[in-house]
Amino acid sequence: MKYLLRSFLLLSFLVVGLFSCNVTQKVSTDTSIDFTILQLNDVYEISPLEGGKAGGMARVAHIRQELLKENPNTISMLAGDFLSPSLMATLKMDNGERIAGLQMVETLNAMGMDYVTFGNHEFDLSSLETLQKRIDQSTFEYTVCNAFMVKDGKTMPFTQKINGEDRPVPTYIIREIKNPAGQSMKLGIIGVVLPFNQQEYVSYTDVEETFKSTLAELKPQVDVVIGLTHLSIDQDMDLAGKISGVPLFIGGHDHVNMKHKVKNTIIAKADANAKTVYIHRLQFFPATKKVVIKSEIKKVDDQIPNEPKTQAVVEKWSGNVNDILEDQGYEPNRKLMIADTPLECTESKIRTKQTNFGSLTTKAMANAWPGGDIYLINSGSMRLDDDISGTVVEYDVLRTFPFGGAIVKMDLKGEVVNQILNIGLFDNNGEGGYFQIFKVTGERDKWKINGKALDKNKTYSVVLPEFVAQGREANLELLSDFDYENKDSFQISGNTVKNDVRNIVIQFMLQLKK
Repeated sequence: MKYLLRSFLLLSFLVVGLFSCNVTQKVSTDTSIDFTILQLNDVYEISPLEGGKAGGMARVAHIRQELLKENPNTISMLAGDFLSPSLMATLKMDNGERIAGLQMVETLNAMGMDYVTFGNHEFDLSSLETLQKRIDQSTFEYTVCNAFMVKDGKTMPFTQKINGEDRPVPTYIIREIKNPAGQSMKLGIIGVVLPFNQQEYVSYTDVEETFKSTLAELKPQVDVVIGLTHLSIDQDMDLAGKISGVPLFIGGHDHVNMKHKVKNTIIAKADANAKTVYIHRLQFFPATKKVVIKSEIKKVDDQIPNEPKTQAVVEKWSGNVNDILEDQGYEPNRKLMIADTPLECTESKIRTKQTNFGSLTTKAMANAWPGGDIYLINSGSMRLDDDISGTVVEYDVLRTFPFGGAIVKMDLKGEVVNQILNIGLFDNNGEGGYFQIFKVTGERDKWKINGKALDKNKTYSVVLPEFVAQGREANLELLSDFDYENKDSFQISGNTVKNDVRNIVIQFMLQLKK
């Protein structure tokens, strides 16, 4: 009996021991490697907007610091568009050079940005030399698979100076990530940009073909691949539908936050100008190769404190710019109006349809120079590429019209008016020469001016930017054959207002405020 009891106890211990070993083995093999991605895209402003309530890169830097405390494996990524456009980028430094995105580079350096891809607006910079300076001044790394530098007639990768050495901007990046248990994984990041900006110094390859070939090369080398994409949402979704094995697209170009899933790929985009950021928490399980993603959209507002190091850089640049603007007679922080309905000025809208900000601008022109039959402005002069909501300050108007410029009046025959309306509202759709209009309705060759059918033999007074009147806008060179009337200033509500579209819009907004 004692022998049977001992045997039973021994067998019980063995069973328990085997079970314990299995449990231990299961926990060990299922231990995850966790990492976090902080996502930004389309950031042109380093300071808060909407009267200080929204955005602000020092606040984003604070969020990053908090994420690092939560998980040291936190990676910051920006999905393109940061060197341009902005009012600050157009201004000149003491050495006579334009700022041209240096304020963004220094701010991103201070906050600890890790990786970026090019956006179409990076190629707004007029010279390769300036772009190269900004790349070399960056302490974060660039990656792009389908955009290449054209220099001396040769196509080659862009380069970035790292530790004093000129290195090709890679088509992908590989980063090793470890967990506290010592397990490691390799993360691959592929950057891609839509072939929009056709500068002489840049050449593009096909988005889909290049991404696929890059993915095929990268995949065997890593455990997880992430896309860092500056594409339209339609392009993102199309690409995601044609590939496999990329669980997340960190997306840009579209300026409102969104999240879509195509097959097994999540596509996420935050709001422009860091009004929101996306936080992606990822778990990779080495035994099963499974990836779990939990994504959170986080609002960046005045409840978030500023990270001191980044804030110091923001204050330096903001102070410099405010001094420049004040020397020009502006009050950057003066409140003009409240935009309960956002003023639409994203490039995709302002260059394809009539927007409320376009209407406000042309009505402001009519307020300054009454009596015209037609008021129009080329959308390319409205460079905000964002929507404005809440408190609107002078700085918002200045950053919308960074180049300013006078408005003039031309007397044109109806036949010519018909021609330029066809060009500005149809042929130039999607381009900077697309018109925002007032007092005009209708469609190609069937226009109405002030509600009456256009008479090709009648003379109409057209108020428009001097830049357009000089024939300098695309497809509108014919206007250079006609004379125009200019004015130095206007009398508006008892105030003398210099003839500049920025001053005209500021004065009109002040009247709306009343």
